[in-house]
Amino acid sequence: MPTNESERSVGAWVRRWWRALLAELVATALLVLLGIAAMLPVGGEARPLSHPALTFGFIVVANVEIFGPVSGAHMNPALTLAALAARRLPAAAAAAAYALAQLAGALLGFGALLALAPAAATSGATHPAPGLSLAAALALEATLTGTLAMLACAVWAAHDQQRPDRAVSLKFGLALAGLIYAGGPFTGASLNPARSFAPALFQGMTADHWVYWVGPLGGALVGALVHRALLAPRPETRASRDALPLADKREP
Repeated sequence: MPTNESERSVGAWVRRWWRALLAELVATALLVLLGIAAMLPVGGEARPLSHPALTFGFIVVANVEIFGPVSGAHMNPALTLAALAARRLPAAAAAAAYALAQLAGALLGFGALLALAPAAATSGATHPAPGLSLAAALALEATLTGTLAMLACAVWAAHDQQRPDRAVSLKFGLALAGLIYAGGPFTGASLNPARSFAPALFQGMTADHWVYWVGPLGGALVGALVHRALLAPRPETRASRDALPLADKREP
């Protein structure tokens, strides 16, 4: 039995969050394991960009359907930061716990991939393309992740418990695939510090690795704040629209 208020509060916190943290760990492990597996060379030939782009997108679809009801299926410290900025998580402690679970899951997923396919020891790392400055790589990662974060914020803001959007997972999967197509040739289109951290740790941290933390985290934070300040539905707007007759509820 807990002997003081602190122990009781810690126990309550663990009981509240353990399922969500376990879901984030497993979902991120699957994302890294299966996503980077699609990047492994076959017969010495590099895979086309369509393989990782679509694979990461489809895994997101699956994970959102499987783990979304439990944790939201962030699988990404940048999206967790966006959720905190958008007030979708109640406290920084929960966001930090999410991020730690995601990093642990990424390491678990990449470690499993190494056990299954030792060739992964030289695959999966993200680096700016030759000739691309670190500033440009940083800006691109921030832009890509900021776009994903604004999509997440829009979906969260529009969520209706009574009429949930059944296409949410597909929206995220297709958006992620499109962003990887756009940024893959230039930065590897990480959009996710956990996804880049796992191969970097196993393969040796490089001088440009900071780009894949600062860019996604900064972009996600800016995207969430922009959505909250400029794009989020206002209560008075919702109220006025709800008061209209059904036939008049048309977009301009």
